Amino acid sequence: MTAMIAPLPGLDISMLTALAFAKRHTPATPTVVPTVADQIPVNPAPERRINRLLRFRQQNPALFERRRIEGMKRSPLVRDNLMRLHRERKAEWRASALKNPKLQATDVHIAAKDWTLRGPDGRVFQFRNLKKWVRENESLFDPTDVIWKDMNGKANQAWCRAFQALGRLRPTSSKHIPEWNGWKWAA
Repeated sequence: MTAMIAPLPGLDISMLTALAFAKRHTPATPTVVPTVADQIPVNPAPERRINRLLRFRQQNPALFERRRIEGMKRSPLVRDNLMRLHRERKAEWRASALKNPKLQATDVHIAAKDWTLRGPDGRVFQFRNLKKWVRENESLFDPTDVIWKDMNGKANQAWCRAFQALGRLRPTSSKHIPEWNGWKWAA
């Protein structure tokens, strides 16, 4: 007696025969279905360093920029290049600065302040820019107090004893003195 197999919709008789044959001849061990982990090769190709760098740069833009700048600061090549550029441009920058009235010995100098001093003879002197005034009025001081000294070859930072002492007469000075050789703050 043969069993009648009722056809299923969408299957023809040849497919049913194949299914019946496959059931009779299957091995006793269960069939292993491949998983996603099985599809990954055991030794994948190593990731390239540039790809890791680009991914890090995209994920951490602030940290990447900070590290990039720190690296440039430590780099001897970058430092050498900056020093070369500085040497090449220094004369040009100096010439440009000397044309600027705020950097010349005038009343509009960026460090110039208003001064009111009383001299040893009682006269009151009002002026702006102490260094310029001392240079123009050297006759008011002892000749040994107006010997100008350059600081490390920088003429624009020259000083003399009168300039230093009168600067300390200003009440806001950190090394304030009330009087120097008869000179006092008059304001």
